[in-house]
Amino acid sequence: MSKKTIAIIGATGNIGSVFSKSLAKSNYRLLLFDRDTEKLKSLAAEIKRSAQLADVDFMDCVMNASWEADIIILDIPAGEEKELAKKIKQFTNRKIVLIISNDNEAEELQKFLPGAKVIRMGKVNNGKELFIDTRDDDALETAADILKAAGYIAVSLKNLNNKQINQSKNNTMETTRWIIDPAHSELQFKVRHLMLSWVTGGFTQFDASVETEGENLTTAKVRFTADINSISTNNEQRDAHLKTGDFFDAENHPQLTFVSDKLEKIDDENYKLYGTLTMRGKSKKVVLNVEYGGITQDPWGNTRSGFSVTGKINRKDFGVSFSMVSETGGLLLGEDVSINANVQFVKQVALQTKAA
Repeated sequence: MSKKTIAIIGATGNIGSVFSKSLAKSNYRLLLFDRDTEKLKSLAAEIKRSAQLADVDFMDCVMNASWEADIIILDIPAGEEKELAKKIKQFTNRKIVLIISNDNEAEELQKFLPGAKVIRMGKVNNGKELFIDTRDDDALETAADILKAAGYIAVSLKNLNNKQINQSKNNTMETTRWIIDPAHSELQFKVRHLMLSWVTGGFTQFDASVETEGENLTTAKVRFTADINSISTNNEQRDAHLKTGDFFDAENHPQLTFVSDKLEKIDDENYKLYGTLTMRGKSKKVVLNVEYGGITQDPWGNTRSGFSVTGKINRKDFGVSFSMVSETGGLLLGEDVSINANVQFVKQVALQTKAA
């Protein structure tokens, strides 16, 4: 069986880019379209770097946006439906058109494309669920397969309206626990040495957990701990010094901890993580940048999610005030410490059901 072709119009949009990157790793051929040619080229290059076997072409004109596509996905601004429909109408007969929208753009688009099956998609509770609004079972199955390949959970609206499905999701919301996979995670830091170069280190023993309501990331409660005695900078003498009272004081404060306050969504891939970092017995509010890598299933059926976390702290805020001056009068060690973590979590069983 030949692979299906999906045309994504507005491929560099917030959700369009997620579909483009995710579907490139699945068994679909992709045709990417966008008016911003430079962003489109950049997206295509990124996809081909991360998914070298991807079958992807990109074009800056939507006139031919579906002449050979089986499915069309639209991520376009509201109000542009009629203009776009005029350009692609001749290519859409008997095809499925998925439009990313929470409003009535799909109804308008269906009027302009009477020969297509126009399906509305939209977010449920700002999480990884996307509802599919269609009563056509075949189209529903096709759309659900695409959403699953893109890393989303498909929810059928069918006879429910938006208010009802959101209320239904709110009434029964599972608290889900995610635990870190240390074999596929790392925590590193770096600090300037002599203000010329960087010394990089990390912790080899750490633990983290996340609790979410369903799979809604904005509800995440994060807790992280690291064992100070596991510090490693590839230099035993330096590691021993870092464990002393000049730095981490591992004897009296064997762990550092981070407990989150909230996770603020910036867009579909980027978040701000607010919380309290405690080190050497001193606690301070910090803000970290989080890049969401997506969600998938491994070959053994486990649901996994990945994140990259970056940030910067001043070591003196936590009582690490060790300082020496070089012969030229410069600081031996910088005060700012950059944090970089790449972490992977595994979904555990639901903990409880909350009533609204």
